[in-house]
Amino acid sequence: MEHPPRLSPEALNGTARIPYLFVLDEMEAAGNGDAGVALWQTLRNVRGRLDAGSELPGVLLMGESADLMDAVPELRTTLRGIVRLLREPRPDADTRDGLVLGCAHLGLWAEGMGACRTALCFFALAEEMDPARPHLGYHIGRLARKLAMYDFAEPWLKWAHRQARAAREWEVAALCASGLGNLYRQRGNLPLARRFHRFCLRIARRHGLRTLEGDALYDLSGMAFDFGDEEEAMKLVSSALAAYGPGHGRVYALAHDVAWFWMDRAGRFTDAAELFLALAEHLWEPRRRVLLFASLSRAAAGAGWGSVFESAWNETWGLLRQQPSKDGHAAALIQLALGAGILGHWERVETAGSEALRLGRERKEAEFALQAEAIVDAVRAGIRREDELAAVFLDRSRVREPRREAVAATSDALVGAMRDRRDNAPQGPAHVLLSPAVCW
Repeated sequence: MEHPPRLSPEALNGTARIPYLFVLDEMEAAGNGDAGVALWQTLRNVRGRLDAGSELPGVLLMGESADLMDAVPELRTTLRGIVRLLREPRPDADTRDGLVLGCAHLGLWAEGMGACRTALCFFALAEEMDPARPHLGYHIGRLARKLAMYDFAEPWLKWAHRQARAAREWEVAALCASGLGNLYRQRGNLPLARRFHRFCLRIARRHGLRTLEGDALYDLSGMAFDFGDEEEAMKLVSSALAAYGPGHGRVYALAHDVAWFWMDRAGRFTDAAELFLALAEHLWEPRRRVLLFASLSRAAAGAGWGSVFESAWNETWGLLRQQPSKDGHAAALIQLALGAGILGHWERVETAGSEALRLGRERKEAEFALQAEAIVDAVRAGIRREDELAAVFLDRSRVREPRREAVAATSDALVGAMRDRRDNAPQGPAHVLLSPAVCW
């Protein structure tokens, strides 16, 4: 299998002539312009060192500027280390390894700040220096998917999977299979997505990867909900919880999606809103928090919780403005529009729907673009008849289903699993004490 195409600065730079100039914009939007300058110059320095080959570049852009390298305290050691390595007159394997690890660290930090294009470039440079590390290719494919660069993401995930299997790095192989499943699901190919998530599950179980086993079961539960098989979905949710164990970080994402399916598929708005509210105490990662509050606004509208709807609506818009990557924004805006539609706030519906349509088209997210287009067309056509509104805003005419025993049990299990453990149990796969005598 041929190596996937390398990522050039031009691929992300747009019409700008200066390489990696978008880094400054991303970090400025993230509220850390000084760090943006340091990261931008670091990218250009590493790129220049690679292009120079055995020759040492004459002048580093950042040099020994303490102000720039100290702009972000947690990156100080990494940035200073990279500068020293770039000045090495006779670079060797250790020099390369240090630069690879440094770029990977900067990439992960940038992604945590919401600067996904910056993160992608750092991982691309790291992989170029050491193509033998499949986890670097996985991160490139994963970030490309987040940036809606699907034609770039797919070959990288396949390449990394092939490399990981050859190296018997089964965790990376499973992650790549999961990434491909998420990619195909995002593009609307649900049968192929389910096939790759089942493949991930087989790898995880065969090699004792409990967290990835839980992830695969989690993704398959979403597939079951998508196919309308709620009974199978609830079984998979229970299996995922068992694989994760109480207190695992992935439980929060699982709880969010279960609540969303209750709201979207069954009209159990009160059940969903209660679970979303419980999650608000635990979910702080920017992308997931946007989706959480957008979903809460819709569930609150359906449950008749007017004040909660208003708070969640305002909070979502504030979070959207803080995230330059726009990953998941179209989905969140659609939830806002649907929530406003339940309450008949048509101006709000058009505002959220129009922005979702723009982002869906820009990011080539066909499913979200089509849904947003239907919302916008319905409002702009001046539709006011209840029977016609129901065709687009299904929540307005949905019969609220009473809480089922299985729903209550699953909700209680999810809320319980979100709580921090208080028995000092170890955080291994079993999450159990070796002896009950030590539990007070």
